[in-house]
Amino acid sequence: MLQAILHHRGDARSVSSDQWLNLFDAEEFSAAIFDCDGTLVESAEAHLASMQSAAQDQGLDMSADWYHTRTGLDRRSLFLEFQASTRTAFDIDRACHVSIACFSDAVSLVRPITPVLCFAKALSKRGISLAVATNAERSVAELSLSAVGTRGLFGHLISISDGVRPKPSPELFKLAAKRLAVPQNDVLVIEDSPQGVQAAIDAGMSVLQLID
Repeated sequence: MLQAILHHRGDARSVSSDQWLNLFDAEEFSAAIFDCDGTLVESAEAHLASMQSAAQDQGLDMSADWYHTRTGLDRRSLFLEFQASTRTAFDIDRACHVSIACFSDAVSLVRPITPVLCFAKALSKRGISLAVATNAERSVAELSLSAVGTRGLFGHLISISDGVRPKPSPELFKLAAKRLAVPQNDVLVIEDSPQGVQAAIDAGMSVLQLID
């Protein structure tokens, strides 16, 4: 069972995963948007391996502790912070390219977050429209979702490959609602990162924030 905090109409309250379906019905949401990494899948170790490969490609080391405090960042923002922390002429474009290429080698490390996936499957069986909105690139998100056999659950996958700004900007969620053809205030977002929660709130949506 997972615990979450529901941010809804200016209030916040705890809701455990066995209550999510009842909550969805009671509040009469018409669609759900899921974050990918840290929400649908546990992929931190796979991403860490690919990021470390990109750092090593330029003769640098990225510690796991440094990475794990920044898992909510998009790839470019994370490498910008890494560049600043190392005070080197770190090539960010090259690091992005290498880390994306290396992710496919590490995707076997991706694991499902079972209570969230069960919730998504239950909504899908009811005919609820579902989308994924992620700071990852489309190719990376596709690999993660395919690794746990759930890509087919989601009618739409919105990512920074769509040319929108990453979370905490609300643009990903606004685009997802547009593609789902539902009002933003009728959407429930499921997120784990502070950046994602803020993005959803700024998009005018209710949010279930997963508690680690």
